[in-house]
Amino acid sequence: MAHAPGRRKRWRIAPTGRIRLVGVSFLAILGIVLWNLVAIQGVDQQQAAAKALEGRLVEVTLPAHRGAIQAADGTLLADNAARFRLVVDQQNVAEYSDDEGELLGAWGASQELAGVLDTEPGLLHPKLDGDRRWNVVATGLTSEVRDEIKELEIPGLTFEEYAIRSYPSGAVGGNLVGFVGSDGQPLAGLEYGYDDILAGEDGKQQYERGLLGERIPLGDTSHTPAVDGTGIRLTIDPTIQHYAQEAAAQAAEEHEAEWASVVMMDVQTGKILAASEAPSVDPNAPGSVDAEDRGSRIFTAGFEPGSTAKMITVAGLLEEGLLTPTDEFVVPDEWTAPNDEEFRDSSSHPDQKLTLAGILAQSSNTGTILAGNELSTDQRYDYLSRFGFGETSDIGFPGETGGVLHPADEWDGRTKYTVMFGQGMTANAVQTTAAFAAIANGGVLPDSQLVDGTVDPSGRFTPAEVGKGTRVVSEDTSAQVLDMLEHVVVSGTAGNADVPGYRVGGKTGTAQAPAAEGGGYDGYTASFVGVAPVDNPRIAVSVTLQRPREGYYGGQSAAPVFSDVTGFALRHLRVPLSTGEPSDTPMEWK
Repeated sequence: MAHAPGRRKRWRIAPTGRIRLVGVSFLAILGIVLWNLVAIQGVDQQQAAAKALEGRLVEVTLPAHRGAIQAADGTLLADNAARFRLVVDQQNVAEYSDDEGELLGAWGASQELAGVLDTEPGLLHPKLDGDRRWNVVATGLTSEVRDEIKELEIPGLTFEEYAIRSYPSGAVGGNLVGFVGSDGQPLAGLEYGYDDILAGEDGKQQYERGLLGERIPLGDTSHTPAVDGTGIRLTIDPTIQHYAQEAAAQAAEEHEAEWASVVMMDVQTGKILAASEAPSVDPNAPGSVDAEDRGSRIFTAGFEPGSTAKMITVAGLLEEGLLTPTDEFVVPDEWTAPNDEEFRDSSSHPDQKLTLAGILAQSSNTGTILAGNELSTDQRYDYLSRFGFGETSDIGFPGETGGVLHPADEWDGRTKYTVMFGQGMTANAVQTTAAFAAIANGGVLPDSQLVDGTVDPSGRFTPAEVGKGTRVVSEDTSAQVLDMLEHVVVSGTAGNADVPGYRVGGKTGTAQAPAAEGGGYDGYTASFVGVAPVDNPRIAVSVTLQRPREGYYGGQSAAPVFSDVTGFALRHLRVPLSTGEPSDTPMEWK
């Protein structure tokens, strides 16, 4: 039968189909709900737990103990001192009571602690009162203060130990040792220069804490131990260092100098036995001196060595076979070079008949030029360079200067003459000391050494590798120069350097000091560098005073300090008294 026009066919789902559709839909919805429940209770719960744990975990740095700095005999120059942090469990301290059982609580504990900590109870009470299981009360406590607090028997108080940097020898060697800041970071001296060895590597500790800040005993923990730093042992003899430091301070005061230094070196090994200076710094309180006095000018300050460098000119002349100690010269007090540059001695005098040895003994500028003209400009540069000028040492002291020694082809018409008597160039105190050590060491320039080796945390010492030195002149030349240096003391400008019982030799120096600003010169640098004993050389010693206002000649101000310090050191080192007499090398001729 046909359908009526305009009417649509209607489809109907059987009752069983409707039931089936509803069931499928219900299962789908139930699956979604179940999946969300799993996600919430499983994945999300794990994430939530991880975040909660992360919030409870505390990571604490375990500082490495910094390596110690020792003098040659093991005397501690820099070490780590134990300090204590006072921590309170506020819930426990609330139960504090007296012997009769009367509850005193946090306020009573504050009153007891105030006297020991030198503070007011009212300032302590907020730190002790509350329900925190861990709270810092005070830091930087010594073991003596810790013991006093323990005797109070206040419940809930504990101590955490940590280390700070200390300098047991105070200012002795302080300018060399340097210091660290309040954050433990090195700021100067060997502390800074050898930080990669001294610092060690911090460790880490992680633990879980509760709502009140208490540590959960069985919570998640991890521990990476700290690796303590390696110490260094210096070549410095602390007894000589202290004596020389006192002598430098006295000389600086007496002669009103900006600064003074004394350097002593073992001529055979290059080991620096003393590097003393004034002003000095106590690394325990570096802020007590001006910033410019906290470093070591022995390494960082360059100055014109002046007449002490005449020794090198003489050594070059002898080594090249150009002259002998007895060659004769007529020495005027003024001399004009072919390029019209004029030179004069420190004081007027009639023409003098001096040998080469006499020129050195009398420290004649004009005589040194007359003799030194035998050397070419390249040879003059070569010998200054051979003796260690113009380059830094391998000591590794921060800010060390190698001085200024321009190549010969850069010298102007005056410098090519002045370098022969130590002007127009600069050096530091270690360089001038080492140059004289080379003459005392048979012509071999020793490698300067300040760090004798390393000391690991277990105390095992490992010596540093040291070079064998560099030959700069022959043994015969060095012997002749050493003889001439002795006559500088015996019959020349350095009579004040004499050391009773020992034969010594050396050279005075008086040079103009470059002005700090504006170019030119301002004052003088007075110095003396010598060796002892001449008959069996053991030490080279330099004394330098910068801009002394009272007595600026090296023979006046520096030579007496050399005599004092050298005599003390020779006795301290138990060096036998000298034997024999100075040679009869003539100083003058007729």
